[in-house]
Amino acid sequence: MKNIKPKIEDVACEVLSGDALENALNFIAFLRENKLNPAWSAANAWKVSSKTFTVCFIRLYGAAEYHGLGPGEWNVIPFIGEYDANALPDEDKEIAWANKNDCASCGQCALPLDTVFGKKFSYTCEGAIKFRNPNEKAVECAKKIVTLRKNEIKQGLAKKHQYIPMKDRV
Repeated sequence: MKNIKPKIEDVACEVLSGDALENALNFIAFLRENKLNPAWSAANAWKVSSKTFTVCFIRLYGAAEYHGLGPGEWNVIPFIGEYDANALPDEDKEIAWANKNDCASCGQCALPLDTVFGKKFSYTCEGAIKFRNPNEKAVECAKKIVTLRKNEIKQGLAKKHQYIPMKDRV
């Protein structure tokens, strides 16, 4: 039997409502307009890639429990690089920093970073920014970060995402 790989929009319409649904559909439409198509990866989780590079992950309520999404929630995790402080306007940097995911083992399972848009953080990696139920401004910030990543990939400057298995982590 063939695995069912649902379209993200169909699942979003089933598990989200109100502003959460509107913001998710807005972000997904942006991705598709930019030829970045979400590919089903696991239950209620989609990976977005350009060439062979990860651009972001989108997860909707119903994804694995360890993602911590409750009913009506979703998140987007844009992959970032060592972008300098001028890569985003100040307002967007503040939004990104406010959505920096605190993970005690960050930098051990993926490519570690020293800074996030010019600001030094402990425990930071390429997946350090997690927009949980992003409002309209956070969605616009996520779009800018995705655009940075897409341009970095296009210019051949992106580092390849590398998952580090549990047995190899420090």
